Amino acid sequence: MTQTLQTPVKTSSKEVLARLLASENITVEHQASAETASFDVKNRVLTLPIWEDMTNDIYDMLVGHETAHAIWTPYEGWAETMDRKGERYRQIYQTFVNIVEDARIERNIKAKFPGLRRDFYSAYRSLSTRDIFDIGNRDIEDLPLIDRLNLESKLGMLGLADIPFSTDEQQYVTRQNETKTFEEVVTLARELYEMQVEEDKQREQEQEESEEGQPAP
Repeated sequence: MTQTLQTPVKTSSKEVLARLLASENITVEHQASAETASFDVKNRVLTLPIWEDMTNDIYDMLVGHETAHAIWTPYEGWAETMDRKGERYRQIYQTFVNIVEDARIERNIKAKFPGLRRDFYSAYRSLSTRDIFDIGNRDIEDLPLIDRLNLESKLGMLGLADIPFSTDEQQYVTRQNETKTFEEVVTLARELYEMQVEEDKQREQEQEESEEGQPAP
């Protein structure tokens, strides 16, 4: 998406909306350089991007999502969870925690403010149409479990896409849908991360064994 706001979204009203939803005088910033919305749980700053063809539904979904982090994602718990050795570990593990936590806080914000349900549905339908999730030319069944869990919480549960899971994997869909605390999010995310690490190791080992069995050119 290019960084030009062409639709008449009233950004000042969105700042008010964010503070009302969060029940807190958080700082709201609009940045043309921001690739997506984000919330700094330590400094209490909500950053909103400036996208081409930004609709009110998408804007309200982004505001709702990030203010949900303001309400339910604890800074102390997040900081402790991310305090791990190795930058690569933190970057990858953070993705797993983010995905499971996103499912929890979006469920919470829609329950607290039912009027946002329509905005989330319309926004994700629009983003899916634009293929923002980059699944248009991919076989969803071949995606890693964590990616399919992310798609399930954002598209599958809204009836916007059919996300396949095996019988064994269905337990993780259920657990993600039932997380209530941040501690439960961390437990599930760590389990999913460790499973992915083991699967990657096994795949690499099988590839090495396959290459060793190939005749020399």
